[in-house]
Amino acid sequence: MINFISKIFKSKKKRFQHEIKFIDSTISQSKRFGYQFGVLAVEVSHSIPRGISKILPGKTISFRIIEKSLRLYDRIVACSYRRYYLVLPETDENGVKAVIGRIRKLAQKHGWGDVTINVAIYPKDGDTPQALLNKLF
Repeated sequence: MINFISKIFKSKKKRFQHEIKFIDSTISQSKRFGYQFGVLAVEVSHSIPRGISKILPGKTISFRIIEKSLRLYDRIVACSYRRYYLVLPETDENGVKAVIGRIRKLAQKHGWGDVTINVAIYPKDGDTPQALLNKLF
């Protein structure tokens, strides 16, 4: 049982390597310029299945819709079937609240069902990538 849990943790850690690097570089930039930034975990209860067309292979429609509503330098990552992580550089708490409101409106408009959004704000909720991601779980 311990080996199974260890494998899950290692695969999760491996899956988040790019996100951790991106968050770490965002932390460095935020320290230099005195910025805050937000990390969001968005989970929707209803969505269109993966790979519904050749145009969107392996991504759900909700992923693309959320991606279009963000700034060019914001980052969205599909973690699982209906869960997404967003990193919003140079965004304070008010900006994060605005993005959450936008996502909720999109969810209502497109019928995604219940939407759960967890938030971590740098530096208030942590000053390392792992601390920020732990806040989301």
